[in-house]
Amino acid sequence: MTIVADLHIHTRASDGLLTATEVMEQAAQVGLTAVAITDHDTVAGIDEAKIAGATLGIDVFTGVEMSAELAGNEIHILGYCFDVTAAPFTALLRQLRDSRYQRMELMIAKLNALGYQIELSEVLKKAGSAAPSRPHVARVLVEKGYLASVVECFATLLEQGQPAYVKRYKLTPATTIAAIRDAGGMAFWAHPGLVQADGFLPLLIDAGLQGLEVYHPDHTSEQELHYGNLAAKHNLFVSGGSDFHGKEAGRMRELGARGLSVATYQRWQQACRSANTGQ
Repeated sequence: MTIVADLHIHTRASDGLLTATEVMEQAAQVGLTAVAITDHDTVAGIDEAKIAGATLGIDVFTGVEMSAELAGNEIHILGYCFDVTAAPFTALLRQLRDSRYQRMELMIAKLNALGYQIELSEVLKKAGSAAPSRPHVARVLVEKGYLASVVECFATLLEQGQPAYVKRYKLTPATTIAAIRDAGGMAFWAHPGLVQADGFLPLLIDAGLQGLEVYHPDHTSEQELHYGNLAAKHNLFVSGGSDFHGKEAGRMRELGARGLSVATYQRWQQACRSANTGQ
């Protein structure tokens, strides 16, 4: 399958390693014709990406990735093609961003108690203009020589169930989906194969879910077929992307490694442009 659109990409505006401009330059190098910037709880990188995309001849779509919780399971929702100026939505993103700072203070206190001497200022410096997150903590730990890699930091300290983990403030899926749709966008369930809870799908559809991220690096070929069939059965749109963060950030996902073919992208694009005329 020739991939023309990567609709799940992170930049330095959240926990990616590259600026939006650098991401767009790589997108051009691998031959993509369309991308969606889907940073965590922020739209700060989208304008920069659109400026670079206009120069490079690549369509850039508005996106975001938000975390929700359902029956103890973390559900990630991708929003596409919404109005970035919608006041209720931007207020919600601000609330989520503020919660990340509070979480970081608690996480660093746990690490200090475990003997890892890092400071909030070091993490904030690593995050730059982005809200601090676990990858930023992991990069500080690696730079200070405590652990060998970001992956090891997560596995031994920062993942759920590990000693420095702090639960993140999360919305419900219904609240998240409603916020995206009220801002004129489309709501998709991100990488559902990581949760493996297909029983949630009717609840999410009732809440207004419009699509499934079928193509993702952590999905097997069997899962991609399965979720493609589920999307067809429930008349949902299909999305897909590399979940790119940059080559150092945890898993080594290549930009454009997963995404949509021409035919699937055209259907997604038509739905996106219908959802919000600002695209």
